[in-house]
Amino acid sequence: MIELLRDFRIRRLLTANITGSIGSGITIIAIPWLLIKRAGGEQLYGYVTVATTVALFAIVPHYGAWLDRHSRKTAMLAGEIFGATCTLTMAAWMLLTGETATWQLLLLYFSGMLYYTLHYPAKFAFVQQIFERRHYQKLMSLLEVQGQTASMLSGGLASLLLDHVSFSTILLIDGSTYVISYFLQKTIPYEPTHLRDVKPRVGAVADIMEGLRWLRVRPKFTLFICCTFAPFIAVMVGNYLFPIYVQHILHASASVFGQGEMAFAVGAIGAALVGPALLARASYAGAALIMIAVFTGGLALMCGVHTVPSFYCALLLLGLGNAGTRIARGTVLLHEVPNALMGRVNVALVAVDRTLRTLLQLAAIAVVVHADAVMAYAGLLAFVGGAFVLAYLTRRALHESAPAPVA
Repeated sequence: MIELLRDFRIRRLLTANITGSIGSGITIIAIPWLLIKRAGGEQLYGYVTVATTVALFAIVPHYGAWLDRHSRKTAMLAGEIFGATCTLTMAAWMLLTGETATWQLLLLYFSGMLYYTLHYPAKFAFVQQIFERRHYQKLMSLLEVQGQTASMLSGGLASLLLDHVSFSTILLIDGSTYVISYFLQKTIPYEPTHLRDVKPRVGAVADIMEGLRWLRVRPKFTLFICCTFAPFIAVMVGNYLFPIYVQHILHASASVFGQGEMAFAVGAIGAALVGPALLARASYAGAALIMIAVFTGGLALMCGVHTVPSFYCALLLLGLGNAGTRIARGTVLLHEVPNALMGRVNVALVAVDRTLRTLLQLAAIAVVVHADAVMAYAGLLAFVGGAFVLAYLTRRALHESAPAPVA
C-alpha cells in the first residue's frame, strides 16, 4: 500500500476523485431531500430515478464500445467538463431567478447520475491500463477508501449545508470541485496502449455482442459476478428509500439523513481497510459471500428495528457489505477481463445491473405508495438473500481466481 501511495499518479488520481466526489455527493444527497419535501415529491423522485435508469441504459452500450476505441483519460476529463458545465449553469440560473424549480432538481439529478455512469467505467479501464497487475488488489481498496471518504465528507457537509445555505451555493461548491478534479487528472501521464491493436468498428451491436460472448462462455463465472451486484443494486434502490425512511418512519431531520450517509461511508471505509487482508486469507468467492451476508444483516436491521441508532448501525453494515463485495468483484474483473474488452464487458454487466435496478425501483415505488418504506426494504432483503444463495451455488467458478501472493 505504501509503495502505491509513493506513486504520484495514484496520489493525483485519488485527490482528483475525492474532490469531485465530495461536491457531486453533496448535490446527490440534497436533491432527493428537497424533492421529497415538495407535494407529490416521493412519487416524482421515484419516477425520475426510473426514467434516469432507462435513459442511461440506452446510452451505456454505445459508450462502452466507444471507450474501448478512445483514450480513457479523455473520457474522464470530458466527464469533469460535463459535470462542471451542468452544475454551474444551473447555479447561475438559480441565482439570477432567485428560485429553485422542480424541473431544475430533476435535470440536476439526471446529470449527476450520467456523470457517475460515464466516469466510473472510464476510471476502471484507466486504472487497469496504467498500473501493474500485482497492484490491482490494493488499488481496489485504495479507490474504495477514497470514494467512501468522499461520501462520508459529503454526507457530513450536506447535513450542515441543507438547513443553512441556499441550494445554489451548494451547486457552486459542487461545480468548483469538478474544475479542480479536471486539472488534477489532466497532469497524470497516460498512453492509450489499447488502441495499438484495436479492430475496425463494425457497429455498436457487434461491439456489445463481443462483450456478451466473452461472458457467455463462462456461465457460472458470469452468474456469480452478477449476484455480487445485488448489494450495489439494493443500495441504488435504497437511495430512493433512505430519505423516505428518515422522514416517514423515523420522523427525523435532514441531519439524521446526512449522518446516515456518513455511517454508510464509515462502514465502506472499514471494508476497504480490511479488504486486502481478507482477500489474502480467503478466496475471492469466500470474501464476496461474507460481505453479501453482512449486507443482508444490515437490511434485516432496517426492517426489524426503527430507531435512529439502529438506522446508523444498519447503514454501517450496508456500507461494509457493499464495499467489501465491490472490492472482491472489482479485483476479479481486473485480473480476468482483457483490457481491450473491459469497456464492452463492463457494459454487459451494467445492462444486468440497470435492468434489475429498474424493476426493483418500480416495485419500490409501488410498495411505498401502497404500504411504506419498511415493506420495500423487506423486498430488497429477499432479493439480496436470493442472490447470496445463487452466489454460494456458483462459488466454485472462481476457484482458479484464488489470490496469488502479494509481491
